Amino acid sequence: MIVRFLSLIVCCLISGAAYSQVVYDITGVWKDGAGKTLQLRTLEGGNVEGALLDSAVVAADGTFVLRGKVDKKQCAMIASAKYGFRAIFLDGTPLKFTINTDGYSYKNPSAPYVLEKETKDHLAAQAMMQFWGDDYIRNFSLGGLGLSLKRAETKEKQDSIAAEIKQVEQAQQDQMNAFLQQYNDSDVAPYFIEMNMLRMMSLEQISSFYDRFTDRVKQTEKGKEIGERIALLKKLAPGSSAPEFELTTPDGKNLALKDLRGHIVLIDFWASWCGPCIDEMPNVKALYEKYHDRGLEIVGVSMDNNKAKWEGAIERAGLVWHHVSSLKGMNRCPVAKLYQVVAIPKLYIVGKDGKIIAKDLRGEDLREKIDELFQ
Repeated sequence: MIVRFLSLIVCCLISGAAYSQVVYDITGVWKDGAGKTLQLRTLEGGNVEGALLDSAVVAADGTFVLRGKVDKKQCAMIASAKYGFRAIFLDGTPLKFTINTDGYSYKNPSAPYVLEKETKDHLAAQAMMQFWGDDYIRNFSLGGLGLSLKRAETKEKQDSIAAEIKQVEQAQQDQMNAFLQQYNDSDVAPYFIEMNMLRMMSLEQISSFYDRFTDRVKQTEKGKEIGERIALLKKLAPGSSAPEFELTTPDGKNLALKDLRGHIVLIDFWASWCGPCIDEMPNVKALYEKYHDRGLEIVGVSMDNNKAKWEGAIERAGLVWHHVSSLKGMNRCPVAKLYQVVAIPKLYIVGKDGKIIAKDLRGEDLREKIDELFQ
């Protein structure tokens, strides 16, 4: 009787696991594509390059098949090395494509991929990726305009640049509003936040965007996940207590954030492989040299998973402040999760009382804030 009962439990568990999986069935014809490779890449975690899920070589007659299972509904993309990509939503519905490489251009990388039956979720995934591309260009533009504004010598020039900045920011807002008007009831909507907003935008913008989702979308698996992340971000707002943590230093000792209480502390999330992090280090070093004797401390929290590379980067760059790491990379580092680090460099300024003063400052903005704190 007990054996039969345990067997029933096991069967139920297996059935439950199978039920939770989502089957993908992607077929189609690639004109002149014989011998070429197609990839299916997940966009989970906001990774715009995607992580490889599956691949297929196009048959001699131009047909291809990608079939398998994923553990949940999710955004993905079908892509080839030289002929662009097309964002899709894996929800268990079979997909059929016609691919024509003559339509490819770098300005429209999804043009070759014609989906037989478009759905709102597939269109939302496309709009999500379109925003990412447009915003990538906008952020470059805003960076240059911000620098020009600080260097402008006349009020007339300052007003002109400020107007350009406002125009770029308005274009961003208009595109976000257009997405919400069309897709606030799409399962893809929470992925838009993960892909396009968590790295660059303010908590106020993220919360406002999320609030406009339908209740149904907020109750999806990804909707709940994003809701929880917003709640965590609110706990990391300036004025909140910095979450305590303890990690290992290069020499094997433990260092806790509380050990530095009474100092102004920069928590600098970085990695040896992060070019922008290394580019920012001269600015951070200059601040450390200027204010360390007056109480400034820096804790470099590395997202590396290779100790030799981590230590080598510290030595090469001459980073003489505190360093810690879990050596688990960014996705598995417990402190990265605690501080909602989804991209680096990322920096928090913590006051003598252990409360967050500011975050995500770089370059001149960081210098101005640290100068202000030590006036």
